[in-house]
Amino acid sequence: MADLFDNPMGLMGFEFIEFASPTPNVIEPVLESMGFSHVANHRSKAVKLYRQGEINAIINNEPNSPAAYFAAEHGPSVCGLAFRVRDAQKAHARALELGAQPLEVDVGYMELRLPAIKGIGGAPLYLIDRFQEGLSIYDIDFEFIEGVERHPAAPA
Repeated sequence: MADLFDNPMGLMGFEFIEFASPTPNVIEPVLESMGFSHVANHRSKAVKLYRQGEINAIINNEPNSPAAYFAAEHGPSVCGLAFRVRDAQKAHARALELGAQPLEVDVGYMELRLPAIKGIGGAPLYLIDRFQEGLSIYDIDFEFIEGVERHPAAPA
């Protein structure tokens, strides 16, 4: 039996929750009512980053994307999750060894390819090992709104 504190996947927490809706501007007011702020936009896609402290929420409105298809089928919903891991490639390989199904997500020019596996309903479960200040996925793929702090302070 595995030790209660074993962590073979190297999990280190959540990176983001991804939302999609077949109707624009449905999820944004809900996030804003919970204290989230729009802080950045994806460089090449219809994707917005919202934050509350260290919590990241992504709203994906990219047409003809897995998120759009998920939203068309399920309505406004969570269409993906990202987990922080020590080593994304090792965690991805281990998940596949244990029977997970790989998921290829199309990326654009100069975009990061994030390892992912299929979750419930086909929703991507991303494995992220780039969350250090200045090297995060947001630093690469997003443009921050002027005047917005790029890296939130850790909670007291």
